[in-house]
Amino acid sequence: MKNGNKINNAGQANKATIWFIVGFIVIVTAGAIIAGAYSSSTGSSANNASSTFVATTVPAITAADWSEGNPNAKVSLVEYGDFECPACGEYAPIIQQLVQNYSSTVQFVFRNFPLYTVHPFAGVSAQAAEAAGLEGGAAKYWAMHDILYAKQDEWSTNSSLTPAQVVSQYLDGYAQSIGLNVNTFNSDINATSVAQKIQADVNSGTAAQIDHTPTFFVNLKQIPNPTGLADFEKILDVALASSSAASSSQ
Repeated sequence: MKNGNKINNAGQANKATIWFIVGFIVIVTAGAIIAGAYSSSTGSSANNASSTFVATTVPAITAADWSEGNPNAKVSLVEYGDFECPACGEYAPIIQQLVQNYSSTVQFVFRNFPLYTVHPFAGVSAQAAEAAGLEGGAAKYWAMHDILYAKQDEWSTNSSLTPAQVVSQYLDGYAQSIGLNVNTFNSDINATSVAQKIQADVNSGTAAQIDHTPTFFVNLKQIPNPTGLADFEKILDVALASSSAASSSQ
């Protein structure tokens, strides 16, 4: 009987241990699922629209800004971006599609916000886009803007290179491919006016308390980052409807 009691007690202890382990695994798994769900929603409009989101504002669009679409539009979309930022690269084709869909009704602006401490080539890539614009105007600026994002995985992945080597090995070729004079491009990339333009963008973004890229502003007011093209279109459609209603009431 004593041996039987010992066996029963041991069995009960083993069962208790097993149930404890199972319970612990369930709790940990549930916590991971909740954390994952929260993490996956942090970029969504619903989450960013929570009480923690503060819609800051940025300065009005001026002739110094690079813009496309309708310059006289009553609705604007301003992006503060970093050419080396992977998230910006993912948004780039979405913005290009929006430009196609809303070119007659929305003004699109890109402002530089290079994250120097995170991306070693953020500065020189911003300089490349500005240099293209300095040499060839808006058409060349946007051509360089687009190629920097399209080929982001090509020029930004070798961290052993210096910014000067990125220019000679990649950016000079991009400049030539869009019809720029490479010698002029190499001179303009280090121009004082280029550095001043980038710094002016950074200053306005810093004043707006930007802490991530890309950051978007509709009619100069910050919005939570949309989750995709459809989400972006809804936001612009609401802004356009509001501007039409305001116009008709005047």
